Amino acid sequence: MIRAPGSAQAIAATFAVLIPAVAEGFLGHAVVVDTVGADGLARIADATGASYLRAGNAEGWHLGAKEARGDWLLLLDAGDVPQLNWAQAVERHLLLAPDAPALLPLRGFAASLRERAAISFGGRRLRAGLIAPKGAVLAGRLGHAPRRLQTGRERVSG
Repeated sequence: MIRAPGSAQAIAATFAVLIPAVAEGFLGHAVVVDTVGADGLARIADATGASYLRAGNAEGWHLGAKEARGDWLLLLDAGDVPQLNWAQAVERHLLLAPDAPALLPLRGFAASLRERAAISFGGRRLRAGLIAPKGAVLAGRLGHAPRRLQTGRERVSG
């Protein structure tokens, strides 16, 4: 799921990294949750074969999870760009800890500190970068604090 509070340019950067994982069969279906009514997002979603829905920021993850087809969901914001080997890190996590959520952390010192604080003070809330069971996303809360993966993600602005 890609929550899109930003521009079409930002979501294009995210899709550019995700499309190879779709081609490899690692990712099956994308859902674009447009939280601001940005121009061009519906067209980009359609062009990539993703589902598109319009929702407010607060209910975006929940409504996107209802639309998603898989048992596990990757939550991203438009502009999130997973780093090299992210799919292998996620696959390894799902093999070793199949019941635990994971986090593709943001890279950069300030972003990492904010994310670590969020985990410490509200570690079971939904946020971008999570790999979580669909049921947890539908419930709006993780059963366990996520495990930080060794690879991460960067955010491009757009």
